[in-house]
Amino acid sequence: MKDLKAINKKTKTAIILIVVTVLLLISNHFISLNSKKTNESIKAIYNDRLLVSHYIFQYTNTIHQLKSLTEKTTINDIEKHLAVNTLLQKMGALDIQYLSTVLTTEEKKQFAFFQLQCDSLKIENQNKDWQQVQLIAEQIAKTLVVLAQIQIDEGKTALTIANTIHNGNKLFVRFEIGLFFILACLSFYLLLLKKMKVKIKIPEGPSLN
Repeated sequence: MKDLKAINKKTKTAIILIVVTVLLLISNHFISLNSKKTNESIKAIYNDRLLVSHYIFQYTNTIHQLKSLTEKTTINDIEKHLAVNTLLQKMGALDIQYLSTVLTTEEKKQFAFFQLQCDSLKIENQNKDWQQVQLIAEQIAKTLVVLAQIQIDEGKTALTIANTIHNGNKLFVRFEIGLFFILACLSFYLLLLKKMKVKIKIPEGPSLN
């Protein structure tokens, strides 16, 4: 009976150790997944938001140059036309970089509208209608403000997701600490049990002499 009880205790302890080990492995797996998701969110903030914000700044700067150029009275229409055309080509090259990023549905809509405005700008530049060019340039500047706000909102969302995942990781770490504590207690219990067994002396049988 004593041997049976000892086996039962060992079996229960072994089951607990296996369960705790499995839970530690599962927890570690989720921490790895969450870390990967956090890295993806941070990369998205940089690649799809910070870089795009830089592109919008370049667009805005080019539009201001364009407006300033068309207001000049010291250059003729042909010179203005060529200079504006150069700036529009610069913006067109920037479009390729912008479109290579991940765009939201609203961003796609606003950027498509922005490109239509740029097409109108090209037509008015061909017509050398500088008043219309300036008017469209002002409208483009407003569209760029909308696009910039989208970057801020999406960046905040991505950051919130990253923080939520990070907080989840902290909970998993606390859970793991608890499991390690249980493992330590079980190890201490097994060592104590072993020492107690060593100290117990088996009585000698009665002498036949």
